[in-house]
Amino acid sequence: MISDPNDLVAVRKAVQAAGIDYDSAEVQFVASFDQEVDSVEDAQKLFRIVDALEDLDDVQTVFTNADLTPEVEAALDSED
Repeated sequence: MISDPNDLVAVRKAVQAAGIDYDSAEVQFVASFDQEVDSVEDAQKLFRIVDALEDLDDVQTVFTNADLTPEVEAALDSED
């Protein structure tokens, strides 16, 4: 669910009042545009840098605006 950050508490209370279960309620940055990744090589590079950033002690969360094409997703799935 996406709302204005200033409305977080009100939205959380409304969701609770409606009896809806949820995992978390927090403010997160959402990119205003996605960047298409149409190459398996570029996707692998992206995953390596994200993994490296997540391994840093001072990093709590890594966000990306990458949007993998269906072809790239299929190619990556077939590698597993």
